[in-house]
Amino acid sequence: MRDPRDDACPEVTAGFDTDDDGTPDSLFSEDDSGELFLHTDLDGDGLADRTLALRADGDIDAAPCDDDPPTLVEVLTRLLRWG
Repeated sequence: MRDPRDDACPEVTAGFDTDDDGTPDSLFSEDDSGELFLHTDLDGDGLADRTLALRADGDIDAAPCDDDPPTLVEVLTRLLRWG
């Protein structure tokens, strides 16, 4: 597995399942400065689409990775496949 700190869109397949669909979709990582990162896959491709940074000073920052976020059609198609 790639190191999530070295990749704009880390793999989350070794993480945990937050939406109870049986597929890991989130992964925590930490950097040397003590920042905690939560990487979340929104479109089911196994790569994080958003990263939430939790900093030691209490600041929180959310940012997309370099890939485009899923479109509404992609999200709706995915939801229909679950039904």
